[in-house]
Amino acid sequence: MRRTLRSFILGAGTGLAFFAAFAAGEAVSPAGKTAIVCFLEGKAWTAERIGSERREVRLFDWLGAGSSLETGPDSRLILAFSDGSRYELGKGASATLGKDGLASQKGSVTKLESVPVMPQIALIADGSKRGSRLGGIRLRTLRRTISGLYPNEGEAVLADAAVLEFDPLEGIKRYGIEVEDEQGNKVFSTETGMTRVPVSPGTLKPGAGYFWQIRTMDGGGPSTVSYAAFVTVAEDQARLRNVFKAQVERSGDAANILLLAHMEIAMGLRREACETLKEALKRFPGNAGIEKAISQIGCK
Repeated sequence: MRRTLRSFILGAGTGLAFFAAFAAGEAVSPAGKTAIVCFLEGKAWTAERIGSERREVRLFDWLGAGSSLETGPDSRLILAFSDGSRYELGKGASATLGKDGLASQKGSVTKLESVPVMPQIALIADGSKRGSRLGGIRLRTLRRTISGLYPNEGEAVLADAAVLEFDPLEGIKRYGIEVEDEQGNKVFSTETGMTRVPVSPGTLKPGAGYFWQIRTMDGGGPSTVSYAAFVTVAEDQARLRNVFKAQVERSGDAANILLLAHMEIAMGLRREACETLKEALKRFPGNAGIEKAISQIGCK
């Protein structure tokens, strides 16, 4: 696998593939920003400064100090600042952002319980714009007839909860799967008839890069082989995410569920982010912002 896989690598680029949909706006990098829209129901608008053109706000937008906010007549918005403070703007409310809170407010505005983990979420999101170690790797395509490989293109997994997935190929009952580390050492190998294969805990190291291949083992002709690359989340970030997830599940706070989703997006955990966003959508059926986020990161 080592020689074959290396021959397909193009090289490093600028970030995880599924971040592209968010990178066009303010949803990934909070550089120079102070607060994130962590819940939105209805419509709201913002302007960077007095007199500047306003634009419609989206879920997971990061906003800077001096920005103005205005909610629609049937809207609700929750804003979380980098220091952990949170505010809810109700119907027809308006406010101006300061560095650590609201500099001014009008209408239905309520200060909510703070989120202690917000400083770490802001740091993770700020770092995500630079991509992970394998963030921009692309593998040349010959006849990649095995589709749906996940993780792929530098996506991230939790080291002790990694699952390799792919779409079944018609007529094929057995597949061979191998995982290599960045030095080309084989760390995992199996033959299976399943299209969802857990990697045993302890096999992968946190904060490392890996390559994996899947090969057809039957079918009466030449094997079909597909390749992908991924990274594992650093140990401290994985611990932070798991602790926050447990807190969110206990609290049931809908806005915090979406902050968890944003954290997972920033870490590159697409599968986990999809699960979290879908859970949020159950609580708020038809929420346009959540539905758009689900679509943008390619949830199945």
